Amino acid sequence: MLTLEIITPDEKVLSTEATQVVLPTESGEAGILTGHIPMVTKIVAGELKVIKDSGTEFIAVDHGFAKVLGNTISVLTEAAVDVQEIDLNEVESAQARAVEALQKAEAEGVDYDQLEQIEKNIQFLIAQKLAKGRRR
Repeated sequence: MLTLEIITPDEKVLSTEATQVVLPTESGEAGILTGHIPMVTKIVAGELKVIKDSGTEFIAVDHGFAKVLGNTISVLTEAAVDVQEIDLNEVESAQARAVEALQKAEAEGVDYDQLEQIEKNIQFLIAQKLAKGRRR
């Protein structure tokens, strides 16, 4: 059995056991089973799958890192949301505001760090929409 922990800067979002975890990485999905070799990988905004005997849970995660050591997977990410808790109307509204802020920032010549942060926020919002859309 695997132990999965998802940690954001604000809190430990999840601590659970699973038979398999599928991480969204820069090079595609990475499936982790018990006995996996130690690894550290960069994760991208996307859908993390927690596979248990009772079914599969889906978590929308933002950019971050995952560490696999023994049978423990630690995911450090800026944000994580259980797909069942995602309100699509709220996400679409936030995405529209973020796109508007991005267009305004680009037009006014705002610094690149701020533009990059807005783009990352939009990527996480899109990841939430995609994850929720597949789980209806």
